[in-house]
Parts: sequence; structure tokens; C-alpha cells
Amino acid sequence: MKTCNTSWWRRIAIGVMSVAMGIVIGGCGSSAPTNEGKLPVVASVYPVYDVAKQVGGDKIALTLLVPPGSEPHDWEPSSSDLMAIGKAKLFLYNGAGLEPTEKIVTKDVLRDAKAIELSKAAHVLPMPDESFEEERAKESASPAVEKSTDGHEHDHGGNDPHVWLDPTNVMLETDAVVKAFSEADPANAEYYKKNGEAYKEKLAKLDAQYQDWAQGVQQKNLVVTHEAFGYLTHRYGLHQLGIMGISPDAEPTPEKMARIVAFVKANGVKAIFSEELVNPKLAEAIAKEAGVTVYMLNPVEGLTKEQMDKGATYLSVMEENLATLKKAMP
Repeated sequence: MKTCNTSWWRRIAIGVMSVAMGIVIGGCGSSAPTNEGKLPVVASVYPVYDVAKQVGGDKIALTLLVPPGSEPHDWEPSSSDLMAIGKAKLFLYNGAGLEPTEKIVTKDVLRDAKAIELSKAAHVLPMPDESFEEERAKESASPAVEKSTDGHEHDHGGNDPHVWLDPTNVMLETDAVVKAFSEADPANAEYYKKNGEAYKEKLAKLDAQYQDWAQGVQQKNLVVTHEAFGYLTHRYGLHQLGIMGISPDAEPTPEKMARIVAFVKANGVKAIFSEELVNPKLAEAIAKEAGVTVYMLNPVEGLTKEQMDKGATYLSVMEENLATLKKAMP
């Protein structure tokens, strides 16, 4: 009798477990993914992500690879990043030397994803000429500003990747994204086109605001932590002088620091611009020596998590940059 009861209870327990497992398995199989029916898109860096978001709206499932608060120049793709690219239908990246394309734009990584290099739609400038910059820093006796360094025609073995700091380039990239999304998802082509046109109107307004400011500003020298602002200076007739090079990891020599201090003093520069994602110690050291103020100017390479949580966008950050420039360079 005891054996029979034990066997009976065992059968009941097995039955309950089977029902529970059936519920769990059935529940997992029947739950629809949140992004079902949306165009799967992966973007490498924030400027690319933002254009995709503006155009794609709620019709795309968008993933950003470089985490918020990270410096994109230092980014190395993880295995999960590579897997995400392979699962997408479209992979958007900046190009022009910003990302390690040899690791992310390969047949094995892409699988069936189509890669779109957005900088190909933009007007790309060559790398800033370091020898030219050195000469500019040495010419500290003359406040006159010649043609922007970014307008020279020499090829220095690479391109400046910060194309998005010219709003007219973002307009061109918007057209490229509209085309890519429309081809990948023809059913929503009109939606993407409408979003793209609306976004370009906002970009044109932003460009006009920068033009108005630049035409009236007297000080044309923009001294920055690293040379990320070449497109902005080229577009608006300014001159960029970087403490570091195109990468924020390039430490300047003491001699270059001294030349920049001399240039700032001799040319009446009142502001030096640092960045949130870059250590401000060099900018602060030069500013202290030259007797000027440090301001924050965002190259929009990547936003912090806090900024993204608050809904910051390329447009809002560029508007904040303009307000900073007006304050620092009236």
C-alpha cells in the first residue's frame, strides 16, 4: 500500500511538471518579438544612428554599436557587435577611416546585411595638414586669418571622418538613408521620404543659424582639444587649431603647447574648446597659461547615456554648440 501511494504521488508530480513545462515552452513560442515586422538596421556610431532614427522612425528596429559615453576613435567591435551586424538587413557606418572597417565590413560578418557607407554621400575633406597647423601656431604675431586649413588640396594619406559637423553633409546622408530604407522596405518608402524631407528642412534651418552667427563673428580662430571640427570651420569660414591631432589620443609635444599658448595670446583668442568625452587637462593647462576660458564644444561623435536618456539629438546638440560659440566668440 505504501509503495502504491508513493507511485501515485510520483505520477501526480510528473504530470504537474509536464503541464508546467508545456506552459513555459508554449509561452516562449507564442510571444511575439517587439520589433516584429520592422526593418532591422544596425548603425556603427551615433551620428549615423541619429540619421537612421530620424528617417526610419517607428518602422525600423535600430541598434547602435558604439555604447553611449564611449569615444568612437577607440572602439573595437565585440563578438556580439559582429553578430548584430550579421542579423541586420542594413548596416550603416560612417566610413572615411572612423571605424575599423577591416573587422566589420567583411563577407563573413555581414552575411546577408547590406553595408552602407554614409560618408560616400558627403563632401569629404582630407585630414588636417599638421605641418600647416604647426606653421599657423608659429605665426603668432599676426592676427590675420587666411584660408581654413581644411580648404587645402594636398592629399595627406587619409580623410577627415567627422563629416556630420557640416549640416549640409547630413542632408546628403539623409538622402542616402532614405534611398537605402526605401529599397530594403518598399512598403514604407513614402514614410521614409516624408521623414527625410522634414529632417532636411530642420538641418537647413540649423545651417542658416550657423551662417548668421559666423558672418558677424570677429574672431575666426577656433582652438580645440582635437581636430574634430574641420568640417564646421570649413563650412563657416573659420580656422581650426587643434591641441591634439585628428584623434584625441595624440598627445602634443611641449613645444607645440608653447606655440599654441603664444598663438592664443598674440591673436586675441578668448576661448579654448574641450569635449565631454576627452580629458580637459591639456585645454585647461593652455587656458591657464594664456589667461583664457575653457568651454565645452560637442563634436557629436557620441553622446553620454544621460544625454540619450533625456532625448538629446544631433540637432539639439548642434544648437547647444551654437549657443556656446555665441557666448565664447561673440
